[in-house]
Amino acid sequence: MKGSAGRLLSAEFWIGFWRHLTENALRSLLQIAAILIAYFILSFVLNRLIDGVLARLISHEQRFGLSDERSGRLNTVRSLCKSIAAYILMFVFGVTLLKAVGFDIMPFITTASVIGFAVGFGSQKLVKDVISGFFIIVDDLFVVGDIVTIGTVTGRVQEMGMRVTRVIDPTGKLVILSNGDIGTIINLSRNPVEEFLEIPISAGADLGRAVEVINDACAKLFEQGDHHLKAPSRVLGITAVSATSVTARISVVCDPFALPAEQMRLRAAIREALNGAEIALA
Repeated sequence: MKGSAGRLLSAEFWIGFWRHLTENALRSLLQIAAILIAYFILSFVLNRLIDGVLARLISHEQRFGLSDERSGRLNTVRSLCKSIAAYILMFVFGVTLLKAVGFDIMPFITTASVIGFAVGFGSQKLVKDVISGFFIIVDDLFVVGDIVTIGTVTGRVQEMGMRVTRVIDPTGKLVILSNGDIGTIINLSRNPVEEFLEIPISAGADLGRAVEVINDACAKLFEQGDHHLKAPSRVLGITAVSATSVTARISVVCDPFALPAEQMRLRAAIREALNGAEIALA
């Protein structure tokens, strides 16, 4: 005991103790400085890489007329990628810093791994929805305002989120779709939609006169301006002939969301025009 007490009181012990403490502290400080420098360099490189990739994508899209909404979505993706990269870097370098200052990180890593596995297993659907939403935005499959058919649902896209997409159908019902469940998508807004009307005319009527009257009625309706038609409707030809009737097919190029209403308006205008010309319907 006396020997131990004398050793603690000796100058050599305290000089060695402080030298050891200083060397460890200096080594820890150098490690921390190196980790921080590596963090800032890697963060800078990743941000520049993300900016470069998105800038090339925007430049490519601008050749085909990049809309303001599309540009905004690409900038949103850029911010999202930067945020994800920042969180990953902070986690990795945070664990490395704890190890550098002498903190035992194994219990922390073990606990985080168990929690991460449990959360990941329970949130597989959530992760799938988020990843699918990310690629819907990147691939520009549809945007807010587009009219789409997804599965059995047809309607206008009201909102696009990273997890769900909200669509309003023609009756006003709000349909909420998980992004991970979205499969085949039919985007009806990228090109005009052409549908048809079938008008049965009496077999004894003057067919040439009937076609002329129908085309004239369609042209007048288009000139009114209060419609969603993309082009004047016209008779395309005869689709059926029987002993009592001749069926004329009429094209309807229209905004798909307003298609049912425009078809009804065309039927009413054509019926009125044929009655006015004393051409009997079958």
